[in-house]
Amino acid sequence: YERQVQEKPPMYRSSQEHHEKVPGSTFGCFGSTRLYGAGKIEKRDGALFGPPKEELKLTRTKKTAQKTLGGSGEFKYQDTRRAAVPPKGERPIMGITTTKNFVTANAVEAILQAPKPTGNMELNYMKKEDFGKVPEYLTQVKEEIKRENEMIDRYVKEQMGEVDAAPEVYEEFPEEERIDLIRCLKEKWDVVNAQYQKITHLVKLDTTGQVRRKEQLEGQLAKLEADILKLERSGTILIH
Repeated sequence: YERQVQEKPPMYRSSQEHHEKVPGSTFGCFGSTRLYGAGKIEKRDGALFGPPKEELKLTRTKKTAQKTLGGSGEFKYQDTRRAAVPPKGERPIMGITTTKNFVTANAVEAILQAPKPTGNMELNYMKKEDFGKVPEYLTQVKEEIKRENEMIDRYVKEQMGEVDAAPEVYEEFPEEERIDLIRCLKEKWDVVNAQYQKITHLVKLDTTGQVRRKEQLEGQLAKLEADILKLERSGTILIH
């Protein structure tokens, strides 16, 4: 078995010179469809691509930097700069001490300091708005206890069968309302009686609806007559 080594093709090299301009290039020119040589081409100021300025004869303003040259010709800035970095061999100053007595200084400062206004911290509870009054929360607690006790008593009586019946309350029926009610009942009786008279000529009732209708009208007339008789009785009428 022989191992075959594939030979690499030679590196591709363009036939164009690298320093020559690329024909048809539109880098750095206004307009995305404008080709080099087609009309007027303008170069953007500061662009890095496109045809050389010498060929297009473009003028560009140059900004002169503000600088200062010393006597030795060294460049120096006019604005303020930070302090220079100390050299490597420079040593800081060591062993600096003070003669100030901080204990004495703090004591003198505390003595001379003006006292802070504390105000009258003593409270007179007898001058409070709710002095001598039962707190509101105690009243609420008493009401809750009372309701719970009533609910427990009611539950026990229901279990024992000793439910207290509520007393019946009666009111006297006014005379004017009684007369007005009698008049309305009589008008109602006239209307029902007129409906009943329309079916009295029927000797034979063929359908169940006719029989039921006749029984309903007769029952309404009997009830209206009984109510009218009760209201026309002499004496006081009590209503529940």
